Amino acid sequence: MGVQRYARRDESIKGAEFALKQGKKKSWLKYVLVFGLIFFACWYERNFLAQAAEKIRKLPNWTIFIIIVLSLTYLVWEGTIIWLLMRQSVKHYSWMQGVRCSFVCSFFRTTTLGSGGGVAQMYEMNRDGLPLARGAGLSMVQYIFHKVSITLYGLIGFLCLLFAKDESVSGYTAFLAAGIGLTALITAVLLLVTGPPFSNWGFLIAERLCHGKWQDKRDKMKAQIDSMQEESLRLLKHSPRTAGGIFLCDFAKLTCWYLVPWFVLSADLPVSLWEIVCITAAAQMLAGVIPTPAGLGSLEFVFLMFSTKIVGAAEAGAAMILLRCAVNIIPLVPGALLALTDRRKKKGSRECPAE
Repeated sequence: MGVQRYARRDESIKGAEFALKQGKKKSWLKYVLVFGLIFFACWYERNFLAQAAEKIRKLPNWTIFIIIVLSLTYLVWEGTIIWLLMRQSVKHYSWMQGVRCSFVCSFFRTTTLGSGGGVAQMYEMNRDGLPLARGAGLSMVQYIFHKVSITLYGLIGFLCLLFAKDESVSGYTAFLAAGIGLTALITAVLLLVTGPPFSNWGFLIAERLCHGKWQDKRDKMKAQIDSMQEESLRLLKHSPRTAGGIFLCDFAKLTCWYLVPWFVLSADLPVSLWEIVCITAAAQMLAGVIPTPAGLGSLEFVFLMFSTKIVGAAEAGAAMILLRCAVNIIPLVPGALLALTDRRKKKGSRECPAE
């Protein structure tokens, strides 16, 4: 059993290195495509963006300050989640280390358009004493908690808007039904993957279908999923309270994001707090099914589609721009400072205490 465990860990390490190499080959094309599309969208909607920028310019300073605080508080909650996960395996791991890891990973997640966040977190955990393979498992568990929380929060928000017969969702019944169904399907698959029976059955089929270079990718993916299952079972079996705490932290951190549009819009308009939070939560949930790098463009599209039904286009645009700043731009500064001033020597993997 122990030999199989370490073999899976070795395979997960190889999988991480493989992902890094593949990412380097494709990153330049992704950057060209994404920034090209952003430039075209900004040029095409230049009048709309000018109006939104004028609305932002007129916002009081205290609104900008609150948005900055909410953006950084999101990462503090994220760091708390990392700390809750890590302390199960690395007893000396502190809350401040978790927060630092969150800020550094946010920097890499943004600068790599989403592809480098998970890898950066694995290596940050490794530097703090967790083997790379277990870091891969914990990162995947954290991601599943995050996606499930977004789905539940968004579903609650949508149902609140639906039962209140809110104008923002009128006329989009078919789109919302399809989006919620697809989101639920993706979330269900993620949850099923954590269960050995389903994943074993899936890989049994893959063994017969995948050959050549696909066989190598299949083996690496299986090793990473095995590691994730090991970590998720350990968490649910030995620390169910920790799992509940992670869900609460996920809801708290998402609320930090969802409050941003309300603070922007409420500066000039008598908008309802619950309505704007529900709209943003539903938009975030539905945006997850639109495949774009780091979610760029998908959240903007869905949020504007809903919010422009209750506020003006310029006001909705200002709220969306500042929400995107809170998600991606504001965390860059502290994340970059922590990443660039880190002078700790890179430590090798250290095995955790005997379980």
